[in-house]
Amino acid sequence: VGGQRMLGRDTDWRQGDLLTREAAAALGLVAAADERHRVIVIAHDCDLPHESELCVEVIVAEMVVKEDPQLSYAKNPRRLHLAYEGINTAPLILELRHGDRHSVPKADFAERAVKDHSLALPVDAKRVLKQWLAARYGRPAFPNEFEKRLRKGKVERKIAKILEPDAKYLVGLFFDLGEQRSTEAVEGEPYALSVSVVYDANEGGADARGAAERVAMQLRELFENTYGKPDVATEIALDACEAVADTYLTLADLRRVDQWRLEYISLRDGEQGDFLPVGEIPA
Repeated sequence: VGGQRMLGRDTDWRQGDLLTREAAAALGLVAAADERHRVIVIAHDCDLPHESELCVEVIVAEMVVKEDPQLSYAKNPRRLHLAYEGINTAPLILELRHGDRHSVPKADFAERAVKDHSLALPVDAKRVLKQWLAARYGRPAFPNEFEKRLRKGKVERKIAKILEPDAKYLVGLFFDLGEQRSTEAVEGEPYALSVSVVYDANEGGADARGAAERVAMQLRELFENTYGKPDVATEIALDACEAVADTYLTLADLRRVDQWRLEYISLRDGEQGDFLPVGEIPA
C-alpha cells in the first residue's frame, strides 16, 4: 500500500516514458544482460497515479536499426516503430508489439522503476503511440462483402505495393463508403467508394504532395483495371481518389471515413493474416 501511495498525483511518470535497463531487469521484465530490449510505460497518464488502478501497464520493445515507414504513423495495427531522441546521440528506434504488454503491480513499480531521463519521446510520436494503443480496440470493420470484393485479384496486396515506396510521406489511406458503410451489398450492386490519400503537408511539403498524387493515380488505375470504370463497375466503383493534405482534414471528414490498413505488411510476420482495416483517426 505504501508503494502505491508513492505513485501519487505528483508523479513525474508519463505514458511513453522509458525505464532504465537496470530497472527493467529488477522488475523481471528483461534479463539482466539483455541489450536488445527496452521497457516503455504505456499506461495512460491519468491512470498512473489513480488509486483504483492497481497495476502499471508496460510494453517490452525491441531495438531496431532503422525505422520502417510502413510501421510508422500507426499504419500497422500490431507493430509500431517509435523513435526516442536524446542529447548528442542518435535516435533510439524501438519496435512495439501488442503481444509484449505486461502489467506491473504498482507497489513493485513504485519501488523499483527508474526513468531513463537521457531519452525522450517527441510530442508527435507520443500522439502516434496513443493512437496505436487506441486503435487495437477502436478499429472499425468494413462490410464483409466489401472486403471479399477487395480481395479479388489480391487487390488489397497490390494496394500495399503501391503505398510502400511512398509510405514515409503518407499519414494514411481513408475509405468513404457513404451510406454503404455498414451494408452487405447484393450481387451486382457495386460499392461506391471514395478514397483520400492523406499526406503530411508540414513535414513532407511538395515531395509529399507529389507522392500522394502519384499513389492516387496508381490506385485509380488499379481499381479501373480490376473492377472497370465507375459507371460500369458491378463490384466496387471508385468514384474519387484524391491526394489530400492532412491540414485540410476536418473532424467531420474523420467521422465519415475509415482508415484502411493491412495487418500483414511486416518484415518478419510474413504474409500471414488477412487484411485488417483499423482505426478511424490518423496519427
